[in-house]
Amino acid sequence: MDALIVFAGRGLRDMGRGLIAVILAIYLAEIGLSIPQIGLVLGASLVGGFLFSLLVMFTANSISRRLWFVIIAVVTGTAISMLFFTENVWLIGLASFFGSYAGSGMHWGPSLQLEQSSLTEVTNARTRTRAFSNLSVSSAAGRAVGSALVGIATYLIAVRGWEMVDAYKVLLAIYLGINLLSAVIYIALSSAVESKASAGDLLVNPFKTPSRKPILKLSGLFSIDSFAGGMIFDAFFALWMLEKYGMNEGTIAAIMIATQGLNLVSIWLAPSVAKRIGLLNTFVWTQVAANVCLILFAFAPGAWIAAGIWMLRGIFDEMDVPTRQSYMMALVPPEERTVMAGSANLGRGLGRMPSSTVTGFLWAGAYTVAPWLLGGGLKLAYDFAIYFSFRKVKLPDDVD
Repeated sequence: MDALIVFAGRGLRDMGRGLIAVILAIYLAEIGLSIPQIGLVLGASLVGGFLFSLLVMFTANSISRRLWFVIIAVVTGTAISMLFFTENVWLIGLASFFGSYAGSGMHWGPSLQLEQSSLTEVTNARTRTRAFSNLSVSSAAGRAVGSALVGIATYLIAVRGWEMVDAYKVLLAIYLGINLLSAVIYIALSSAVESKASAGDLLVNPFKTPSRKPILKLSGLFSIDSFAGGMIFDAFFALWMLEKYGMNEGTIAAIMIATQGLNLVSIWLAPSVAKRIGLLNTFVWTQVAANVCLILFAFAPGAWIAAGIWMLRGIFDEMDVPTRQSYMMALVPPEERTVMAGSANLGRGLGRMPSSTVTGFLWAGAYTVAPWLLGGGLKLAYDFAIYFSFRKVKLPDDVD
């Protein structure tokens, strides 16, 4: 039951993220923010997510995971209300800091850290990878539904004649409701998800843990991957397709839904592929394929070729998520898994903080291919670095 609650919470959380990913950058541009200002707003969101992750890791043994789940969902949802009352970039940036406005972050942040630790407590080596796969399936399904909800705005604008800002505010209200509903669901979690570490060990210090070398190496590499990923997430994809090819938000949402459907298939197959070629090979080489597609996307000569390449990338892009998470948990002994999850999560958060702001400034003069090339190139460098760093590491025999 606890695992099902975590899956449901992830689905709802990413339903909201899938919704906000399509509309956020467009909405902020519509109310008068410049591209660099949009990048700063999204960057503030990533900084807030990083600091929340740090706080969750430091208080892992003193504040229950169930309480943290509820707090984060409530704060994330209610912070969006600022967009109803102001167009001031500084106030919006402040709300973004607390409310995770960035239409990204499915694979890092305090909630992910809590999900990984909680699922590890209620699964074993045989079921762990499949549990992380189910978590990712919930994520992709939630994002697909969230993207589909954008059709409400398309209907209100095209059929009812609403102004874009007013139609988008309906979607923002839905986003608020989704997060408050997830907070209610998390209340039903049991004590089985809580940390078994000593309550006296308040602060988690990854520099003193026996497995600090692989933990810190993975965290550092994840920060590179996360920086690159933060330059190319869905909100910027939506803006690119709108500005470069003139696509409307309904068509963009349809592309995202199709891509997320492919994500579902690849995520579900990931544990089976990992049984054949291993966790490391699965999460490295599928990402190599995805990142080659990302670079090709930047040079697509037309809208539908670009959409096809983006969807092809979707076949591979998510397969690394459950296998990478399972690999992390298998790499260290049980008593160090909370440290691994927290440190890796913080590494990803630290890398991602400046990335959307960098993209905003790269696009300040014109919508160029620079973010796609830089992001794709860095992600390829990460893939090869992590493979050559860990290819000779043998995991315990009991890992599926």
